[in-house]
Amino acid sequence: MALPTHTSLQNRLYFPAFGELPPADDLDNNYFTEQPNGMLLPNRTWTFFGEIVSDTLSHISMLGHRVEVRDVTGSVHSVLFFPTSGNLNMEDLRVGHTVFIRYAMRCFFSDLATEAIKVEDLNFVKVIAMNLDTLLYTASLYFDRQSNCAACGGSVATLGGAAPRCEICQAAVYCSPSCCVINAPAHGSFCRLCCELSEVLNLSFDSFIEWVPFRQ
Repeated sequence: MALPTHTSLQNRLYFPAFGELPPADDLDNNYFTEQPNGMLLPNRTWTFFGEIVSDTLSHISMLGHRVEVRDVTGSVHSVLFFPTSGNLNMEDLRVGHTVFIRYAMRCFFSDLATEAIKVEDLNFVKVIAMNLDTLLYTASLYFDRQSNCAACGGSVATLGGAAPRCEICQAAVYCSPSCCVINAPAHGSFCRLCCELSEVLNLSFDSFIEWVPFRQ
């Protein structure tokens, strides 16, 4: 079985911090390519993510279900949801959860001084009910080290594509079936998060073929 395609949450090319996102009102050639017909298309897939640190306005639709999020640099910024399509349980927008937004861009509030992320298509949003640090640790433990056994740390490179994996999440890789059995109790507390992160990480980021939502 071939290894899943994935990248690291620490890869800022595909998972930029807020200050690295393209502006919504200007062409950023690092993110978009202008087509002969004048249409702008992304030149790769990127995803912003941040932990919700304030949700006091998340239940007020006229204010955009506004939440404040902390990104990977520790800076805090606003995300506003004015949905025109897609579905998202707004009750999931709560402190301690982490929100992922594909193709996020920075835009200005009406005061023209403060920048935020405005979300209209909820199909490009995913919320994981876990804090940012735990998700980064889980991604590092299982997705960033897939050339090493999740139990003993030994190399699985000599196994080619035949390395045993957790049958549920496919993220935990082992050098032998015995290591898989031994590690099962420890991995059990991470397996659900690995399944959630697989939806974020397991796709091709370095080229753009079509818009990739979290749900249709």
